[in-house]
Amino acid sequence: MLNILITGGLGQLGRALVEASRNTPNHYIALSSSDLDITNKACIDEQIVRHRADVVINCAAYTDVERAEDEPAEAMRINRDGVAALSEVCQRHNVKLIHISTDYVFGGDTSRSTPYTTTDCTAPINSYGRSKAEGEMAALSANGIVIRTSWLYAPWGKNFCRTILRIAQQNAEISVVDDQRGTPTSALSLARAITHLVDSGTYASISGILHFTDGGEGTWWEFASEIVRLANIDCEVKPCTSAERKTKAQRPRYSVLDKSVKIEGITITPWQEALKECIEQINKI
Repeated sequence: MLNILITGGLGQLGRALVEASRNTPNHYIALSSSDLDITNKACIDEQIVRHRADVVINCAAYTDVERAEDEPAEAMRINRDGVAALSEVCQRHNVKLIHISTDYVFGGDTSRSTPYTTTDCTAPINSYGRSKAEGEMAALSANGIVIRTSWLYAPWGKNFCRTILRIAQQNAEISVVDDQRGTPTSALSLARAITHLVDSGTYASISGILHFTDGGEGTWWEFASEIVRLANIDCEVKPCTSAERKTKAQRPRYSVLDKSVKIEGITITPWQEALKECIEQINKI
């Protein structure tokens, strides 16, 4: 039996990993940021030794894209320096690090229309993306696995799906950006892929960058429209442009990730189907 530590264990992906691991043969231990501060090497060392960890799945991150523009140093401290600390301690203990990254490491200009591959050069256009790109380098330097995903949401936590459900229930109409294209991805889908990677033993023989998202692509407007439709909410979702919805952080206009490099046993679900499952789970909660 393997012991797997999950950092950021109270976040949306951390909670999804706990759900996905309920019937697996291995022991998954979710640690909150107060249990394990990824910027503190002594704390990392203590937890790895205490739990006799074989694998660390790093879900801990600074994820507020807007606030990162005002706090770039803090984003770097967690997303770069924290991953560097994790990488160093994991390598010293011969523990495999699986690090979660993002499509926002890419710039995605308006002329882009083909999915980004794992070998494409990163070119982030906001502070969050730059900090995550630096974190990838730290994880890769220790022969870790970097899993990039995109537009992550879950039945719990702070995310686009839950936000749209809340504001759609409170308003007759809402407007959502329709000129940014990517792939909505359920944390439940990603968690199943990660637990399969670990439980199958595949993680031990690979390193480098993997891409995982749900299937297909769409805009934020299409994502929001499907959320409202599936939840049967009487609210009109109107499209708008990025220019109309001014934000501090620039977002990629196109950030679809290529998934042609597949791991045996991992299936890709269309994002609309994964969203339906998530909303059904929210209704049960």
